[in-house]
Amino acid sequence: MPDVYYARPSNFLSDPRDRTVITGDSEDDVLQKMFEYLSSPAAKERYPGVEDPTELENNIRKCIFKKGTKAIHNRPPDADGAHH
Repeated sequence: MPDVYYARPSNFLSDPRDRTVITGDSEDDVLQKMFEYLSSPAAKERYPGVEDPTELENNIRKCIFKKGTKAIHNRPPDADGAHH
């Protein structure tokens, strides 16, 4: 099964209502698709402050994740063993 990478614009831009998920076969693929999305009329309306999406490259790269690698239950167990 090939690796799938994804990013959500709401992770690096302040609009939790944007449920868009950009996917691709590599981080560079996701980055290019994100640039295309942020240049679209719908994204320009939602994010008027983004004039040049390429200026956000570092922010976008930090928010690209590989599917299946999200940390779940990453808290250490309680010292007394009790679950609250």
